[in-house]
Amino acid sequence: MPRKKLLFSILLFWVILITILSLVSFRKMPKISVENSDKYVHFTFYFVLTILLFLNIIVKSNFYKTIFISILIAVFYGIIIEGMQEAFTSTRRAEWGDVVFNSLGSLTAALLLYLNRKRLNFLK
Repeated sequence: MPRKKLLFSILLFWVILITILSLVSFRKMPKISVENSDKYVHFTFYFVLTILLFLNIIVKSNFYKTIFISILIAVFYGIIIEGMQEAFTSTRRAEWGDVVFNSLGSLTAALLLYLNRKRLNFLK
């Protein structure tokens, strides 16, 4: 499988995973006892999403524009998912804290990519 198709497949899988896990009820699942554990999950989901978006877009654009677009897509996607939780589920609700941690995950990924930009030259 060519690299572009593989990266796109991984991105598509990740988006579907985030969507399903964000919209499905987990009331019957055992609770995790770590305080604010859902915020770590939000951070991780959007950290990985931003990196995957970056890796899928980089071949079409310059580095800084790619980072900006990746952050923008990830943050807006997180806001849309929160809205969908409020509108389409009875067991989940939109939380600004989730949007904040989605955004923090995305920004942290962008910072990591920026700090390693010279090592990422092979992606162009």
